[in-house]
Amino acid sequence: MSWFFECLPRQGYGVLLCLSCLGGGGFATAGEPLFVQRVESAVPTQEALTKAEEQVREHKDVKLREKMAVPPFHKRVEPPLREGETYCQGCHRPQPHGKKLRTRSFLNMHSRYIACETCHFRPEDVRLDYRWFDYAARRPAAPDGGRFRTGRNIDNSALIDGQFKIAPFYHGEPAFALPGTAFAERVAGEWKDGDLPARAQLKARLHTPLSKEGPACAKCHTEDTPLLDLAALGADSRQAAAIRKHVIPQFFDRYKSDDERLKIIDILR
Repeated sequence: MSWFFECLPRQGYGVLLCLSCLGGGGFATAGEPLFVQRVESAVPTQEALTKAEEQVREHKDVKLREKMAVPPFHKRVEPPLREGETYCQGCHRPQPHGKKLRTRSFLNMHSRYIACETCHFRPEDVRLDYRWFDYAARRPAAPDGGRFRTGRNIDNSALIDGQFKIAPFYHGEPAFALPGTAFAERVAGEWKDGDLPARAQLKARLHTPLSKEGPACAKCHTEDTPLLDLAALGADSRQAAAIRKHVIPQFFDRYKSDDERLKIIDILR
């Protein structure tokens, strides 16, 4: 599958879920993850198809430099972050957020322990539950407050490597697919054999069920009906309070426009 990861577009919406789309092949069944079913029934707009074709045509692979002339000032993570933990990262880099300079670093930190689908697959007509998922063992994981980065187990390698992520579930089953499944292999074949229009159709259908923008920080970092049930994920009262009252989202809420500048000292107010 490595060739597939290298050839798919890295541009487009905030996340590309290469989970399921077979050009109307009808492979999705009721037993497939919810996202797979939604992609199979997706009907992209002409605008989405035009945009996808433009992105596929203009795509250039991103090459990461392993040895930089000037070492970065920030500490490197050893071993380096791996790609391919989720299916999304077969197309997108481990740090997929890059457009918004103000928040991209914080969003990329979240991607280590929150699945892409948690933020970008949010259908309005069904209710999703959010649980820990063990991407190494490929199975749901029990609630565990030790996985929250609130002062405990920050050096936990399972967190750094993205082994455990908060992911969406539907009717008790994962609402997402994983690399290496039969459906994913078929998608890979369609991409490999497809011409420009076929690839654009594939890309557009994959993105149709997704939200380009993820939820605002305040959707989780709030005491007013947060998106995630922190207690169900294993957080104790101290951890839940720290997450809901986190100072960084409060700082971002003070910005009234994209071009507004605040001093770093304002974070202490």
